[in-house]
Amino acid sequence: MDIKIIFFDIDGTLKSFHNDGLTPGVIQALRQVQQRGIKIFIATGRAPYMMPHFDGVNFDGCLCFNGGYSYTKERVLYHNALDKQDIEQLIHNAKIMGEDVLVAGVKEMSATGLNKALEDYMSFAKLKITNYGDKHLQNVLDHDVYQLMVGTKEEQDAELLQGIKNLKVTRWWDCACDIVDKDCSKSQGISHVLEAYGYDRENVMAFGDGGNDMDMLAYAGMGVAMGNAKEKVKACANYVTDSVDDDGVVTALKHFHII
Repeated sequence: MDIKIIFFDIDGTLKSFHNDGLTPGVIQALRQVQQRGIKIFIATGRAPYMMPHFDGVNFDGCLCFNGGYSYTKERVLYHNALDKQDIEQLIHNAKIMGEDVLVAGVKEMSATGLNKALEDYMSFAKLKITNYGDKHLQNVLDHDVYQLMVGTKEEQDAELLQGIKNLKVTRWWDCACDIVDKDCSKSQGISHVLEAYGYDRENVMAFGDGGNDMDMLAYAGMGVAMGNAKEKVKACANYVTDSVDDDGVVTALKHFHII
């Protein structure tokens, strides 16, 4: 196994939902990985400006918006903004359903409003937003938008996407969804990173726990699901490690003699 790059989901994978930072064991492990010359990337649904800073670890790059925007310290590797007409249609659909929509760009986000479902989503994801409503929303819509978030459940997906051609739903939580370009995925984002570095899929290890990690785990040469992941996520992986609360990332890196 010739691993040259490792992609990590954040919440539920690198760190517990109950903690803001990484454990000392995970920090030490990530440092050891880089000392071996292996690149480490974050793969998340978050926007670039919302990326957390973890003391003691400098990641080589990030996949944001579930693969829709990827970058290193030096440059943007790939970006895939949402279709403007589809954005308008989805906001319209959500309004009919009585739902508000969070709209995210590279540097800021806004929302059509903050109903209970969206507030729950933001609380669970530990997001904060104070600029919402028509004026602030338009400021975001005037630039490229890469992801929409709505506090709906899976059975509402068809209604939410009615009349929309180029968007799809992806989920990391049962009670809310992220809406991205139909061709967007973490695995697609990884493919653009590999192209930039001249790596192959066999050189990739990936860690994840959520529904939006499934394609990434299946795509990677070595996909590792966390012990706290649902069974459908584990089924996509080559290996299931310990839970995030037991530093499952460290367990797997040791198991495969990466560290």
